[in-house]
Amino acid sequence: MDRDVSRRGLLGAAGSVAAGVSIGALGVVPARAEPAVSLPADPIDPGDLRVFPGDGRYETLSQGFNQRWTSEPRYIQLITSDADAVSAVREALRRDLRPTVRGGGHCYEDFVENTGGAILDMSTMKGVFRTKDKYGRTAYCVESGATIWDMYTELFRRYGVTVPAGSCYSVGVGGHICGGGYGVLSRRDGLTVDYLVQVDVVTVKDGRVEVTSAHRSDPGGSDTANLFWAHTGGGGGNFGVVMRYYFAETLPRPPARVWLSSIAWPWAEILKKPDDFTRLLTNFGEFFAAHSGPDEQVYQDLFSILKLTHKTNGNIALSSHWFGEDTGPLDAFLQAMEAGLTTPANVQTAPGLFLPSPGLPSPERRRQMPWFQETMTVNGSGPNQRGKYKSAYHRKPFSDQNIAGIWTWLTTDAPGVDLTQTLVQVDSYGCRTNAVDPCATAVPQRDSIMKLQYQTYWTIPAQDAAHLEFIKGFYQGVYEETGGVPEISEAAHDLGTDGAFVNYPDVDLGIATDPAPLYPRLYYKANYPRLQLAKHIWDPQNRFHHKQSIVVPN
Repeated sequence: MDRDVSRRGLLGAAGSVAAGVSIGALGVVPARAEPAVSLPADPIDPGDLRVFPGDGRYETLSQGFNQRWTSEPRYIQLITSDADAVSAVREALRRDLRPTVRGGGHCYEDFVENTGGAILDMSTMKGVFRTKDKYGRTAYCVESGATIWDMYTELFRRYGVTVPAGSCYSVGVGGHICGGGYGVLSRRDGLTVDYLVQVDVVTVKDGRVEVTSAHRSDPGGSDTANLFWAHTGGGGGNFGVVMRYYFAETLPRPPARVWLSSIAWPWAEILKKPDDFTRLLTNFGEFFAAHSGPDEQVYQDLFSILKLTHKTNGNIALSSHWFGEDTGPLDAFLQAMEAGLTTPANVQTAPGLFLPSPGLPSPERRRQMPWFQETMTVNGSGPNQRGKYKSAYHRKPFSDQNIAGIWTWLTTDAPGVDLTQTLVQVDSYGCRTNAVDPCATAVPQRDSIMKLQYQTYWTIPAQDAAHLEFIKGFYQGVYEETGGVPEISEAAHDLGTDGAFVNYPDVDLGIATDPAPLYPRLYYKANYPRLQLAKHIWDPQNRFHHKQSIVVPN
């Protein structure tokens, strides 16, 4: 499931950036915020829009989805308009408070909480409508406080179109989109940012706090062209407050119907036959290596998720979405997944309930539903719990070391620690996502076949350390041959890893004040210098920052 964050761009050394200049070439130093900018007081009456401690809403509005993160901001400012946002940023800076922005509240790390500053809550700005962009062209506008479900519902019911975004209904679009959000339709239609044409952002530049509209068609090399580009995968919290996203009139129409398949293999049997585990991961990786090119004509209509859970969960699950009417290719895919396995798959008919299904293909292995209903069926964010996450892109099938590491950690006993909600989720990737040049947007991973999300969930604070230690060891064990992370270096090229996903932030990859953090390279690859250039133009005093924000170049 896709839950994400938000960030942005600039220019100046464009030639060097295009040539993929190294991070060190810009003389990067960790940036710290300067003293508050000199701005006049903004004597607005906040009324009920400013929430202080003691207000019955304060505790709820100061917390995000991940229950690990609690917060005590000076106040929370509810944003209802451009004027509100401009005033809120001015007021925060006048008070020398760090402004942080919350949309859906699904940031995986504490980038919004624990600041002692002012939280700008965008959740009341939920509009989705058709309008004109700054050049007078028809576009679909989504306000940044909308959730993914708000966006899906309005775009589909009113206009019959959609955005290839994530499947967790309560995730906010504010961070999801500018981090390069993806979802079930991405193999068929690409990433969210591949359709983005304009962003409206509250920026602080040259002492002015104002709304800046940045468009894909702005003159190349202009400040606004770089601001726009930085919002196509740079992630959130770097350049200002995103107010609105505008999408091209050519947004895709969703399929009329979708075939949904869900099968599983019981761990009780897999533990007796470890070769079946190896074969399943090999089958999955090799299939998508063969069917994820940008010109794929058949299996661009397939999106599949392999959920490799800890053995205590009971089952390894494979869920698949097929957008064609002919089920032949779907059945062929399921047969390919089971090829060489001696453990029969069961049909997943409901969460936790599996019924035997001998023989292939079997009608109960799949059911067809209208696209909107199918989207609702899989549209879950899960309960609010404590969680920790990591990610990786894979350009090639799993190596023997990858598989051995996954097996070792998913079959490891951890007395006293509940690992039933610990897993690595393997999403199929590629096809139309890989049809875009790595520098055309800020998302550089454009030839991957799989995207992995390592997850662990729990509810008891006393188990924090055990879960964090476990998932850290899990990740390092899987990528032992590439230094414990999904490397992007030439030495790791043949092993097929390609970095990590900015919308699944992981502070174990370093923070901005570290001497040499890994996250700029693993999230952004050769696109990082251009993001730094955007930061230099639009937020040189580092007003908008967090633990893994874009570092202002020296």
